[in-house]
Amino acid sequence: MVTWSLILGALAHRSALVRLATAATIGVIGFVVAWTVAYVVLPEGATRFTLGLLPALDARADSTGVAATLFVWNAGFGFGVIALASLYSIGPISLAYFAPWTWLIRFGIALGTNSFALVAPGARIAPLDLRSIVSHAGIPELVAYIVLATVLANASLWRQRRITDRHLVRVRHLRDIRLTPLELSLVAVAFVLLAGAALIETSQIARLQSL
Repeated sequence: MVTWSLILGALAHRSALVRLATAATIGVIGFVVAWTVAYVVLPEGATRFTLGLLPALDARADSTGVAATLFVWNAGFGFGVIALASLYSIGPISLAYFAPWTWLIRFGIALGTNSFALVAPGARIAPLDLRSIVSHAGIPELVAYIVLATVLANASLWRQRRITDRHLVRVRHLRDIRLTPLELSLVAVAFVLLAGAALIETSQIARLQSL
């Protein structure tokens, strides 16, 4: 119970760095567990799905356009979902955290089952084979999401006391949100990471499309 209270306190801490370290640790644990379970239990391609976007992109003919499209999509959808979720919290915990945590788990499952939209058959990655994923576009992208969620974690406008409570309490107005210089710097870092992820993903798409 004390440990749980410490975690809750750390996720809502005044320091963005404390929040970031805590949120990242929770995300990494969920990611590793999902990756391991998926690799051991699920067959290859078990959770494959596509939004229909990547197969239509030709990264070999228009790498700049593809990178821009990926960046705009990830910023609009990923950052948009996190920003919207950050308006609400349950107790001290911002809902902004749950999107990147969910995507980290989904990424772990995709690694363990080779379930990406574009794949090389038989390219499942064994758990904790870090050398095989350090250059994966999903890493900087997910880090960017965690960073943004951390920045917005204490910016909720409405709060529920507990998950079973249907009553929302207004805790602040949008004009009352003030980000510290460190938090503003982290927002910039999140956008840089997302841009880097788009460039990496574009090169990976081009390589797979050339196979």
